[in-house]
Amino acid sequence: MAEPKTRERAYRLRCYPSARQRRVLGRLFGASRFVWNWALARRTSAYHGDQTRLNWISLSREFTALRQAPETHWLTELPREPFNQVLRDQERAFQNFFARRARYPRYRRRGRAERVRVRFTLDQRREQVERDATPRWAFVNLPGVGRVKLRRTEGLQGRLRSVTLSRDGAGRYFASICADQVSQAVWPEPQCEVVGIDLGLRDLAVVSDGAHVHTLRAPKALQLKLTRLRRYQRRQSRQLAAQMRAQGLDPDKPCPKGVRLGMSHRRARTRARIARLHGRIGDLRRDALHRVSTALVGQARILVLEDLNVKALARGGHQRGFRRAMGDVALGDLRRQIRYKADWAGRQVIEIDRYYPSSKRCFECGTVNAALGGAKRWACPACGVCHDRDENAAKNIRAEGLRQLAAASSLATGKGPGSHARGVACAAERTRRVTVECAQRRPTQNREIA
Repeated sequence: MAEPKTRERAYRLRCYPSARQRRVLGRLFGASRFVWNWALARRTSAYHGDQTRLNWISLSREFTALRQAPETHWLTELPREPFNQVLRDQERAFQNFFARRARYPRYRRRGRAERVRVRFTLDQRREQVERDATPRWAFVNLPGVGRVKLRRTEGLQGRLRSVTLSRDGAGRYFASICADQVSQAVWPEPQCEVVGIDLGLRDLAVVSDGAHVHTLRAPKALQLKLTRLRRYQRRQSRQLAAQMRAQGLDPDKPCPKGVRLGMSHRRARTRARIARLHGRIGDLRRDALHRVSTALVGQARILVLEDLNVKALARGGHQRGFRRAMGDVALGDLRRQIRYKADWAGRQVIEIDRYYPSSKRCFECGTVNAALGGAKRWACPACGVCHDRDENAAKNIRAEGLRQLAAASSLATGKGPGSHARGVACAAERTRRVTVECAQRRPTQNREIA
């Protein structure tokens, strides 16, 4: 009998620590930053001194002596496990650097606007997570922190390996629990076989299944809150200028390096309001993306996407409004969710070439309209058919995915163009074979985003 399929996954839960636990976590966040910077300085100085490459095991031995030193004896008041995880994380960061997958690790600054976190490994010899304490709540027992309250939104299955406690800019606490041996969920049968998905800014996704085309609207959470965000940011700018004048600095010039500005109560409240607003924007965006990605994966067995270089598009020489819109819709995060949910559901994701002219190519006759600009609707100069830009792109993306699928099946079976897979692809396209030639590679700025 075949064993049931399992997978690895993470559970993200809202965390509600007590006042004492918040103080302990605050100390742990600061101490983790200190240990990271200390380890990075030791690695850098050792390599520049005598070309020695320290690993996390040797640094762990040095850290044991560091904790016993009189000036850093305060580290013994905190649990050791999060610091071991910091050393392991830095080891992985250097492995990525030497493999040319990332740049050289950087020092962590105090007060930097980034998420702070500490990670604990869970002892498999005892149950540290109370999974079903109540229908709404779960609890995790951590050394040095105590019994932390978690808001449970689903059942915690599998073998729980580690828990990461984090705090965002709005002061909210979250717990990410990594688990393996999680039973594979049963997804419903898809409604169709193949869909082509055109991602954009006006509409988050335009989906074509060959017979029908439907549109999924972009959440645009930032655009909804942009007026209030600008008002708070202007207020913070005025308060910052007033603080610089109070300390004898010119507010029209950047603050000199090494000068720490005072924090008034009003500026602290304004900064907290901005952080809470950003947290609300992120919640709205994540909720919309999860709904869209789950609906797309549940709709079809094969999903065809464009291999967009989202990072290059967001950093390209476009206007500021375009870059803000790119960040607002979060196309990269949507593609990531589609990939891992498709893997969970047993679906297949096909990515076509990013330079394929999906919007410029007429779906009816195959003519490429090289003069197409940013028009929403256009008429083919060869056959005269009027196209909606996004709907035409979704149809072309689906056709190119079918062509690649048929070509891969032909190579795998050793059969020619008359293979069964090719026939299935042609039948899905209303018994009309679609031959698509790859367009010449164009610069990234010519990539079309509707």
